[in-house]
Amino acid sequence: MFVCGSNFVGGELACALTPTGIENINYVELKNGIYDDLYITKATDFELSHQCPQEWDFDTVLWAKFNNTTDAGNVDWSLETTSHIILKSRTEGNFEWKTIAVKEVHSTEDFVINYPDYFVASGQPVEYAVVPALYGCEGIYTSTSVTSKFEKMFLIEGNTVWGTEITDGYCDTTRNVPSSNVELLHRKYPIFVRNTIANYDTGNCKGAFVPLIEEEGCELAYDEEYDYQRIKYQRDFMDFICDNIPKILKLPDGRLWLIQVTPNPTDTANQAYNDREISWSWVEIGDVDSEEDLYYLGFSNVEQEWWSHG
Repeated sequence: MFVCGSNFVGGELACALTPTGIENINYVELKNGIYDDLYITKATDFELSHQCPQEWDFDTVLWAKFNNTTDAGNVDWSLETTSHIILKSRTEGNFEWKTIAVKEVHSTEDFVINYPDYFVASGQPVEYAVVPALYGCEGIYTSTSVTSKFEKMFLIEGNTVWGTEITDGYCDTTRNVPSSNVELLHRKYPIFVRNTIANYDTGNCKGAFVPLIEEEGCELAYDEEYDYQRIKYQRDFMDFICDNIPKILKLPDGRLWLIQVTPNPTDTANQAYNDREISWSWVEIGDVDSEEDLYYLGFSNVEQEWWSHG
């Protein structure tokens, strides 16, 4: 059974060699009959036949086989031609995609992919794409856009997130561009010398950090019954920043770094003894948009064969 133009087979011009209907077909109804298949294709070079094609192709719109179901999708076809599902992202204005997750496909359940993306800056529109792939050959991109917004400072390692209200802390930064001024014997002004391309940030942050409650979005784990709600977490946070593992630092103004906490953090009282804050310094160690940096610093397990650019 085929739909020709906008007529059902049996219409006055249904079997004409050159169908004249030009309207888009957006609704199909079957009733008062017993049907084996409903097959709709975008191809125009088919031959009328009582037999449906044997498999899906890229012109197939839908194919309902009515095998105890009204499903008309191509999940089985996709399973046969998909070895991996790739999740990619890119920030607004960036042409190149960044591969953030790859999942092998063995069954239809593997088409479901969940990935917590901690590399999103506050207020920055990000486009995500899910891409089917057959042993490295990518299929059609299916994309959507998301913009996140938060008002806290976060420090992240793996799936562990600590945060502080930005009104309770700060983060000052310094841009490091190693260079020197050379003063010559017969020259009034010095010569500026820079022998490296090093160009990175360092900083110092302070706050009363508490862990994030995962099931409540960006809510922090305050205890209303505790006189000083955050002090009980200070020792755990000190252990967290001293574990020598790279981390993600995010500020609510949209700034975002891959960092290493440097010696030596301090725990000091703020006016009252039990009202305490931790100060710690850090150094930028990589580019959040570099798949290579994310992989070798342990932020991603996406290997080089899946990198969009390397």
